[in-house]
Amino acid sequence: MADSEGMKSAVILRSEDSFGGTPDVLSGSSGKRSKKKKKKKQAAALKPLEKAIFKQAKRLDDASKIYKERHEKSNRKKKNGWIKDLGKNYSKSMSKLMKF
Repeated sequence: MADSEGMKSAVILRSEDSFGGTPDVLSGSSGKRSKKKKKKKQAAALKPLEKAIFKQAKRLDDASKIYKERHEKSNRKKKNGWIKDLGKNYSKSMSKLMKF
């Protein structure tokens, strides 16, 4: 027999007469309680500020990833490439940061 945790309901057939009778349907919980999403403890007035700061942090993260990739590429291509391409790599990554 299968594990009862995956079952949501069961039908029991009982034969009272020659036609089969009425089936009984058993249902129940598996014992696990579903977790409710906790409500965020924050003043409604701070929501726009949090959203703006988080958006800026994501942009900064993207810009730093772009700079890191360009830095490593410059280092592979040229001797002391990271210093030669510093201005170009930095400006390209900052353009990603400044996009609105």
